[in-house]
Amino acid sequence: MKVIIVDDEKLVRRGLISIMPWSNYQMEVVGEAGNGRKALELLEQQDVDIVFTDLMMPEMSGFELMEAMSEKYPEKSVVVLSCHEEFAYAQKAIRMGALDYVVKNDLETDTMDEVLRRIARTYEERNVKKQVPDKKLFDRAMVVLKLGDDEQAGKLVEKLSAGNVIHYLDRHCWFFALDSLGAEQEKTLITDIKQASCLPVLVHGLGGITLGETVDRLHAYLSSGLLYDYKHWVTFWEWAADKEHEWVEPEKERLGLRWNSPDWIYSNEEYELLLQDTVALRLPMGELKKLLFPAFLENGRLLLMLEWSMQLIFRLEPLRMWEEWKAALEEERGKLRSIVCKSKYGDDIVRVIYKAIRFMHEQEEMNFSQHELAGIANMSRTYFSQCFKNVTGKSFNDYATEIRMSKAQQLLVHTNTPIYQIAQLVGFKDEKYFSKLFLQEIGMLPSDFRNRNAI
Repeated sequence: MKVIIVDDEKLVRRGLISIMPWSNYQMEVVGEAGNGRKALELLEQQDVDIVFTDLMMPEMSGFELMEAMSEKYPEKSVVVLSCHEEFAYAQKAIRMGALDYVVKNDLETDTMDEVLRRIARTYEERNVKKQVPDKKLFDRAMVVLKLGDDEQAGKLVEKLSAGNVIHYLDRHCWFFALDSLGAEQEKTLITDIKQASCLPVLVHGLGGITLGETVDRLHAYLSSGLLYDYKHWVTFWEWAADKEHEWVEPEKERLGLRWNSPDWIYSNEEYELLLQDTVALRLPMGELKKLLFPAFLENGRLLLMLEWSMQLIFRLEPLRMWEEWKAALEEERGKLRSIVCKSKYGDDIVRVIYKAIRFMHEQEEMNFSQHELAGIANMSRTYFSQCFKNVTGKSFNDYATEIRMSKAQQLLVHTNTPIYQIAQLVGFKDEKYFSKLFLQEIGMLPSDFRNRNAI
């Protein structure tokens, strides 16, 4: 097999040519190019079987090269060598017919044999399949999800590659077809996967779909099915692809409104119901983040606890499974409750106080008073003041001052509104008193704050 290397970095090209054990797999590097355009020129001059290409290159990218090759050289194969680990890149490459997608950062000396062996086998099998049109690729598949260390997973993939064509899903996951394996072979396979600290996921009911369609279905399941199904004590999982659940937008919107309310923070009953309903909806990970992260920020804003919101988001961002999300959410919610839910009031009182807080934040002109909010809460002014401080940990006046100063800072930085009008918008009739209080709380006069933070 004759090979060319396409990469805009010369040192990368030379490193790949000299380090990788090409001859062990009957491969010979016959040329190199610095971008897709030069690669096409090389293809006109050289007899080439496989093009190893980077994606991000000047003049003509790897994807543009693949498009051009599909029209001019459809018989030639492509392997993508990229720094990008995002699934979207791998998904697009596979859809465009790439033999394999190799992440450069994962390409170590001890994995090069495994990679080239896999590519050589896939190339040969694809050539065989070209002789007979392939109407069906996948009905049953085994997904291998890495749970333990990289070394064990690498050895497992190398072992599995000896008898199967391994397909890449993401840096933690691979899969291959099971249609030709017998029951005993499957049992042995599952045992091997478990012993390598990986999770075997048996998938059936795909319906004889193509490789690209299989990649889409499996990735969708990993992000919105196994995300919720996985438990740390599970060592084997099975998924019937023909019985998947689809979420609908109206349900998601209602769920978002409930997470956006602080009820789940102080009410254990509402919190448990929200967890159950979120799992039932089975949102993909991306949609889950879009739904919950803004809600956490909104609750942090209402409680004047944005630091808590950011801490929670930073903890959740890298996690892959709902079980991990739930544990982190439980811990961070406990921390917040220890700060803002010290009172012994029932849920009805706490709910009324947070209703008053939301009312304060929603006012375009923050000229509300404690007497007005006590009336909305249907409490005496004294009792409202006592409940407010016990529930939030801050006096009404201190809380109101904080949110007024926060809004004043936003108006000073992001608008040209005169300072006397800003004072009125945040609830002060006297501009001088507003400036004095701003200096006391922020450490400088409003005019100085605007000048220092001018965009």
